[in-house]
Amino acid sequence: MSLDFIISYGVAFIIISAAIYIVMTSGIFNPTIIPENCVPAPSFVCDSYGINTTGAMVIKLSQATGGTINVTGVACSENPNSTDENLPETGNIDILGYSGDSGSYPPGTFTSNGVIIYSDGYGVLNAYCYASDGAIDAQPLGNSFTGYIFINYTTTGLPSQHTLIKVASVTMKYT
Repeated sequence: MSLDFIISYGVAFIIISAAIYIVMTSGIFNPTIIPENCVPAPSFVCDSYGINTTGAMVIKLSQATGGTINVTGVACSENPNSTDENLPETGNIDILGYSGDSGSYPPGTFTSNGVIIYSDGYGVLNAYCYASDGAIDAQPLGNSFTGYIFINYTTTGLPSQHTLIKVASVTMKYT
């Protein structure tokens, strides 16, 4: 009786151990298998994008807003602002706030301006991506960043007309 008990539970233990081993070695629980994606706002296209282990993000962005736009600020944040979805929670880089004054977090760091010409052009924008705690979101190789990219821009012919938009939601792997 006790021998049957030991053998049946022993066999069950071996089968369960083998199943756990197969699942763990197949990479099902590996965070690096999360697919990268970029979901742009209407009139924008994510041509290419990436983030490095220091938290520096680069995105090649095309637009079809109907005119030439001059990008005056870019930000990358894990969360949108709780009071205005078109403002980043942290990591403002020359993104206009409620007062219209340009903000930078930390002051004077890693700014990038670019002109994106309607229909046949693109802009390459750089910014550090920030975590919800306000720190630059630096991660090891293979981990994923999920967050939002914001731009502030003027339209040609309307220099005082600033538009602030959450231009894309992204999931990127650290490379």
